[in-house]
Amino acid sequence: MFEKIYPVAFIILYFVIVFIVPSVRVKRKTGINPYVFKKSASAHDYLGKVSAPITSLILIVALCNLVFPASYRYFAPFTWLEFNLLKFAGLFLIHISLLWIVIAQFQMSSSWRIGIDQSAITELKTGGLFSVSRNPVFLGMIITLTGIFFILPNAITLLTVVSSTLLFQVQVRLEEEYLSKVHGTSYRDYCSDVNRWL
Repeated sequence: MFEKIYPVAFIILYFVIVFIVPSVRVKRKTGINPYVFKKSASAHDYLGKVSAPITSLILIVALCNLVFPASYRYFAPFTWLEFNLLKFAGLFLIHISLLWIVIAQFQMSSSWRIGIDQSAITELKTGGLFSVSRNPVFLGMIITLTGIFFILPNAITLLTVVSSTLLFQVQVRLEEEYLSKVHGTSYRDYCSDVNRWL
């Protein structure tokens, strides 16, 4: 039962720690709502519309596995991947990636946003984890989703990893265009020194 309860508890806690806590912190510190996706038809805002439903699929899978175990077979489980070593690897990945994300968010401080904030010029962060990855938060999210796939290997969790990775790839490129316009040469020099992911 523990191995069915824990993924649900972790995913809920993950959403609270990764999205709600830093958003509240930034709002209290700056008075700015860090969620900047709008309802327009732009590519940027479209990403905001589809990202949350896609990533919430992992919670649905974990809940169904806990509450309605018989329904889990409808998610097309990869039974050949259901072995303890892979589950332990998944547990390691989700915890280390959560710690990685939290550290990156603290290093971002009040620059943390969910989406691209065109109305404010945030500070360019190049130290800490940002000295080894230009997108440590997105990288941590990809690793988290991969870890959950290892714990619950099925078609839906795999779809979540693949689709979220593609969405993040688009999002970071939109952010790169914006940061290049805002910070100019200093950002382009940073890009030449630090890789997009690792």
